[in-house]
Amino acid sequence: MSPCNHQRCRARRKISAGSIPQRAEVLDPASASEKFQLSSCESLLEASHKRLLVLVFLRHFGCTFTRQILRGLENLLKNAKTHDAELVIVHMLGKGGETPYFGGHDGVARISDPHCELYRAFGLGKGNFRELFGLHVLWLAALSIFKGCGVGHLAGDGRQMPGAFLFRDGEIIASQRARSASDMPDLDALFDSLSTAP
Repeated sequence: MSPCNHQRCRARRKISAGSIPQRAEVLDPASASEKFQLSSCESLLEASHKRLLVLVFLRHFGCTFTRQILRGLENLLKNAKTHDAELVIVHMLGKGGETPYFGGHDGVARISDPHCELYRAFGLGKGNFRELFGLHVLWLAALSIFKGCGVGHLAGDGRQMPGAFLFRDGEIIASQRARSASDMPDLDALFDSLSTAP
């Protein structure tokens, strides 16, 4: 092999090795929450040291179940307030990209997580076919659409699973990791789990 060809071969190997996607680092909730800021400019970690936070992680904005959650945002806000907690919505669009989906709820605390770092830190992964498109999910999706929630274009990772958490002092104190794309946040059950915890 000529030196010229040998150099080209090595360069090709280098490019191929560099193009292998590296496994994304998964941070613990406290470390991850230090990296993300609320609209008040305090970090999620700082906010959790001051008050109890209800974190609701959404699927993509075109999902009928996400649209259903946003339609019921007023109830989620009231429920959080009743328990002296602040509601924080976590989504996958770039900062400000979510604004059109929130209607008149501009004051709701939101966190942009386009790379799903916070999702991973809180143990929310990607759904499999059954979790995303199982018969039960499709049935509930049809009901949601029938109720007027509709479906939009894909705005975020279509495989990302949702969830809801109570977060205080950098720690998850209660969790609801969705088992299917159709699972809705149940804040009453989330807060009730605190009183039944050992």
